[in-house]
Amino acid sequence: MKFMISTSRRYAAINCKLLNFENNMYKNSRFFRNSAVLQLPSKEPLKTDTKPSTVPPYISGNSVDNANQCLQSTEKKNASSNNTVKHDNKLDNKQNMNESKMLNDNNFTMRLVNKIENWSPSTAKYARLSVFGCKYLYKDVLVLLSAYKKYYSSDLSSLTYAELELKYRLPLQLVRLTPILIFWPVPFTNLFLFPLAFMFPKYLLSEHFWTDEQLKNYWIKDQQNNFEHNIRHVDLHLSLMAEECSDDMLLKWFRVIECLGAGGVSPVEDIIQAIPVFTMFPYHFSTLPRQHIKVLLKMYNIHRGWRRRVRLKNLAQYIQLMDKAIESEGGPDKLNDRQLQWACLFRGLNPFSSSRETLVLYLKDWIKISSKIDNDSLSCILHCQVLLALNRPENDILKRTE
Repeated sequence: MKFMISTSRRYAAINCKLLNFENNMYKNSRFFRNSAVLQLPSKEPLKTDTKPSTVPPYISGNSVDNANQCLQSTEKKNASSNNTVKHDNKLDNKQNMNESKMLNDNNFTMRLVNKIENWSPSTAKYARLSVFGCKYLYKDVLVLLSAYKKYYSSDLSSLTYAELELKYRLPLQLVRLTPILIFWPVPFTNLFLFPLAFMFPKYLLSEHFWTDEQLKNYWIKDQQNNFEHNIRHVDLHLSLMAEECSDDMLLKWFRVIECLGAGGVSPVEDIIQAIPVFTMFPYHFSTLPRQHIKVLLKMYNIHRGWRRRVRLKNLAQYIQLMDKAIESEGGPDKLNDRQLQWACLFRGLNPFSSSRETLVLYLKDWIKISSKIDNDSLSCILHCQVLLALNRPENDILKRTE
């Protein structure tokens, strides 16, 4: 071993090139240790002088280390940006994967439904409704929880339109599901509980478990119950109360009433010009007659209990918030078909006998009027169902059928 070491030292002392290489290896070991990518030299031979270098290796090594640190910082920035892009892509891919899994035929539930379909097609229909209904209900509950979290942390104005709509609609639908949720863990109740629920889906199931035909029939029935009786009474109350007003705005207001009485639809500009009427007696919230308040409560399916005026005013503010959310998100054109149908139904128009373009134009007219209403004239937004949708041809089916 001593002989090998002595011979290597002698050979290194004789050969200058090997000695320079050994010094560079020891002095610049940090560079080789910290470098991210080592670029091998080309096939050209290295040109090294036989004279000893006047510059110490550690000085040139510092410059190399600085360049190496710059390279590492740029690589870290690129890696962090790539990680963020990959993270966003992973989130999008997860959402797409969840949606695709919901409709995938290879998962266990859908394979079970397909087996049931071979045995009994009618049973498979209800099994498919229950599977997809549970998944859609779970997604809506998550959106509702996020809406309540935003509401308690900031305000209602921070919610999107989808969150505002679910916050208004979903709690009542969850109340319908409470009997099933209570009695479902009891043994042997599934034998009659689920068939009973599908026999009376309007009272025991939410809209997530309804078919398209059931949804259409139930929505039209609810609108029929409120149209003939309530809206006609509101029209009568408006014409009677207009006689008690005394102001210059009455001329424009009577023009709107005459158009309604003649079976037409008053223009949006006339309704906007007549909005100041709702800031005076007897159209203001504080001066509305009791019978008129009862009719408004029936028209919006609100119970006729305590604090009627306060609940009606809160409803008017909530409708105005939904209108602002629709406008801030790009207008009614950005809503999907189900959201657009419910928005028009809630505002007095039958959505099943008209095209999408008609529904969008109706919502745009409504939002025009809603944007001109302030806190003193909030009662106007509750009467827009009568002013805009009473004599429209889309609601003729509600007048002809009982």
